[in-house]
Amino acid sequence: MDAPAHRATLALSLLLPAGWQAVANGQPVRVEPRPDGRVRHRWSLALPMPSYLYGFAAGRLREVIDDSAAPHLRFLAPGSFSEAQLRRIFQDTRAMLAFYAERAGMPYPLPVYSQVLVSGPAAQEMAGFAVMGQGFGQRVLQDPGKGWLAAHELSHQWWGNAVTNQDWTEFWLNKGVASFMNAAWFEQRDGRARYDALIEASRTKYEAVRAAGHDKPLVFPNWDHPTADDRSLVYDKGALVVHELRMLLGEEAFWRGLKAYTQAHWGRSVRSADFRQAMQAETSQDLGGFFARWVDGGTTR
Repeated sequence: MDAPAHRATLALSLLLPAGWQAVANGQPVRVEPRPDGRVRHRWSLALPMPSYLYGFAAGRLREVIDDSAAPHLRFLAPGSFSEAQLRRIFQDTRAMLAFYAERAGMPYPLPVYSQVLVSGPAAQEMAGFAVMGQGFGQRVLQDPGKGWLAAHELSHQWWGNAVTNQDWTEFWLNKGVASFMNAAWFEQRDGRARYDALIEASRTKYEAVRAAGHDKPLVFPNWDHPTADDRSLVYDKGALVVHELRMLLGEEAFWRGLKAYTQAHWGRSVRSADFRQAMQAETSQDLGGFFARWVDGGTTR
């Protein structure tokens, strides 16, 4: 079942050529050389996760490990990337982990977090790791400010993986909250101007969808075949909604509400009503009108 509300543990066995590195969900259990020269890699995920977060990456990859603190970090990429380059590409990972954990009020839930660069335009969070394209790594080497994708995928370990939308009609609670938290990370790192620029970029994309007549409520059916505009809605309109809620509630109430929401629903699936109730508990305001306008209605005006 690929319904996001369904969670399960996972035992995974990978049969790979000798010399290949593997990244998968959870912890490596053992590596078993076989008479035919291949190697069996066994992995176990003891923390129940939605099945859409299961996955693996494997190949002749360079591996860099940072075990200076918990969680341990693994950076992997084809051999064309040096160890020094991988450390530069992912130099902010530990600071990102600390920022998201503080805002969530919950620590990263697994002992290892891995980031993998692969061929092609990959961009996907998994349980315990993220896969990104080699092009992303090359862009960050040229400009360290281009690390948006790594920040976004890491934020999903809290909002999307641990706190998961109940079904695909509520996908904005995954992508929108994570996109907003990505902007919040860059605000913390670079200052308010960077945050404002990221929010304005989301607003511009959303307004383009709206101008094309493709606006929808954030909670909408038929996610089995999303259009490009549908995807923009859950990412861009979703991030904009969370930003507008921040502006409405003020800093202290907003961040208290987000923490309370994350803690209350850790390891569970949520609907928009759960988000509304957690945020509303931090203010004397009734947020029914706000959610009707942004989440349940098809337009912001």
